Amino acid sequence: MSQIEQSFRQFLSLYPEVEKCYQAGLINRRSLARHLIRKGVAKNNQLEAVIAMLRRFNFKEPKKESMEIFKDIRVNIKDRILILDFEKDKELMQKLQRLIAHTDYDRGDTLKIVVGSSSIKVFIDQKKEDKLKEIFRQYKLKHRLDNISEISLMFPDKAVDARGILSTITRELAVNDAVITELLTATPELLIYLKEEYVLKAYEIIKRLKE
Repeated sequence: MSQIEQSFRQFLSLYPEVEKCYQAGLINRRSLARHLIRKGVAKNNQLEAVIAMLRRFNFKEPKKESMEIFKDIRVNIKDRILILDFEKDKELMQKLQRLIAHTDYDRGDTLKIVVGSSSIKVFIDQKKEDKLKEIFRQYKLKHRLDNISEISLMFPDKAVDARGILSTITRELAVNDAVITELLTATPELLIYLKEEYVLKAYEIIKRLKE
């Protein structure tokens, strides 16, 4: 992979709308090359090299089979989720077991615990925060995110072997300025967490993918 192509891939990760427009034939190759030079992807004397790279570059469109899977997804939305990000602590991990006693899954209560390399994230219903403060009080809270909405996408089992599902969703959300706060997967379910201001936009995007 050339340095120009590597820089171009990094550029696409920041501006995914460019790839989408190029695939649709809305962008002239030479014009895009000039734009990339202005953005510092390549040097001023590398216009022809950039054009050649774009000619070879594999702008992959989502496979038809993968897009068909979106028609079969079930979508659920839940509001007022609280995300607590703690510094990782062994004692906290043990105490988190007590959360199960406060969680009624049959009534749709939310509880998800993610243990990372340096932190522990807890996803709970915001209304339960007061009841659980005693458990959390002595541990270092790094971040607290409230008024978060959860969009649950339940895919058919065949989605497990399909390529491009996650990238399609994240690209469409990014192109439409819907900022993802967190992503969790429990295949074949995908959980997307966003601030409430982005929920309606995200739902409309997902609905279009289903059509």
